[in-house]
Amino acid sequence: MAVDSKHPLYVDNLDRWKLVNDVCDGSQSIKNMGVQYLPVVNACATNEENLAYNDSYRQRAVFFEVTKDTLQSHVGLAFSEDPTFKPDGLDFLKKNADGNGKSIYQLNQLALEGLLRQGRGGLFVDFPFVTGSMSQAEIERLNIRPSIVYYPSLNIINWDKRKAGGVYKNSLIVLHEVAEKRDEQDEFQFKKFNRYRVLRLEENNVYSIQVYSDESGSIVADEKVFPKKKGGAFFDEIPFIPLGSQVNDFSIDSIPLESLALMNLAHYRNSAEYENSVFICGQIQPVISGLSEEWRDHLEKSGIKLGSFSPLTLPEGGSFQFAQAESNMVAREAMKDKFDYMQALGAKVLDKTTANKTATQVNEEAATQHSVLSLCVSNLNEASEYYLKWCAEFEGRGFDAKFSIKQDFARGEIGLDELKFYYELVVSGDLSKQTFHEIRTTGKVPEIDREKEQARIDSEGGIS
Repeated sequence: MAVDSKHPLYVDNLDRWKLVNDVCDGSQSIKNMGVQYLPVVNACATNEENLAYNDSYRQRAVFFEVTKDTLQSHVGLAFSEDPTFKPDGLDFLKKNADGNGKSIYQLNQLALEGLLRQGRGGLFVDFPFVTGSMSQAEIERLNIRPSIVYYPSLNIINWDKRKAGGVYKNSLIVLHEVAEKRDEQDEFQFKKFNRYRVLRLEENNVYSIQVYSDESGSIVADEKVFPKKKGGAFFDEIPFIPLGSQVNDFSIDSIPLESLALMNLAHYRNSAEYENSVFICGQIQPVISGLSEEWRDHLEKSGIKLGSFSPLTLPEGGSFQFAQAESNMVAREAMKDKFDYMQALGAKVLDKTTANKTATQVNEEAATQHSVLSLCVSNLNEASEYYLKWCAEFEGRGFDAKFSIKQDFARGEIGLDELKFYYELVVSGDLSKQTFHEIRTTGKVPEIDREKEQARIDSEGGIS
């Protein structure tokens, strides 16, 4: 099989991922796809007139960017408060985590967007190849450091795993990239080519990386590279963590925005019918009746002007009125119903539901109440433990680094009785006025340890 071969699950789900991607990209993306998302009117007619009619039909349709707006608002909600990052020596991740200028915060925003769009993705830790020993000064001068790269589901084309000892490990991952280089014949043009990054766990449980590309016109493989840790040992696992909307593995999880995207397209088709009827029947039509042939010919010859400054004279028995079609209530009602349903689907991503926890979330309960968005954020937090560990193993420092996106991002609701309870704690000296103010304004009880809270109480000196 060739390096560009696709995993069967990738092939089975590719159309779903592309559909949600197109809808999330917005109106222009959908309209550029033409008849793929808006069926042809009178498909049996292939003449130029019908083609021109369908082009106008599509341009008049209004695509409401509900899915796109929902995606952006949910990502914004999750990052409304800054994530917590303790670098422990990996400070370069704050400003340039991927080697291309994206911070660790921006990488996680991209990853969360990918989980909402497609229910999966992946984060890969790439290491520069170093030969021989180098001093710390040389390493810093040459910016030799690991980089964390995000790959959306469409770029993770193949994968496999095998049992190593008592556990299963990822043994093969193929990542597709589209690279570009400046045209040698024209410095103002770029040539694009395909590149395939193959990550392997060799039979001796040593991690290797090999890059294939079709830059020369046919696919050619570079030499294998075996990255090493700070002390010189080889990595015994592939430094790639798959992301999922439910579980962080290569299974195909549900796509959080898929139902909303499908309804968005259905609404678009109703809009096309409605806007088409408005175009055809929306303008008023003057109607004159009771005319003889002589009067008809007279008006046609002299012309007709409409308006209060141009009185229209008619013979006895003649009448003039305007006719206007009633609005297309069927298409309009269908649009309204779908729009209301889309709003409910968008909110559903935030609704709490019962789902199994991932391994690091398991405690004394078997299940937890959380939203789809919260679970995606939780999985990103879990993934951070892996990619920070791999960065630390290469750097030889940063083993206590932590990155965490806050999951309690929904505004809480505090009733009057609860407020009274917390105020009584303030009066009794068991709660600070500052913490009470935070509870009253946010509706949530802040996460604060007892020592810090006692310091707040002591600094305020009692109720006043």
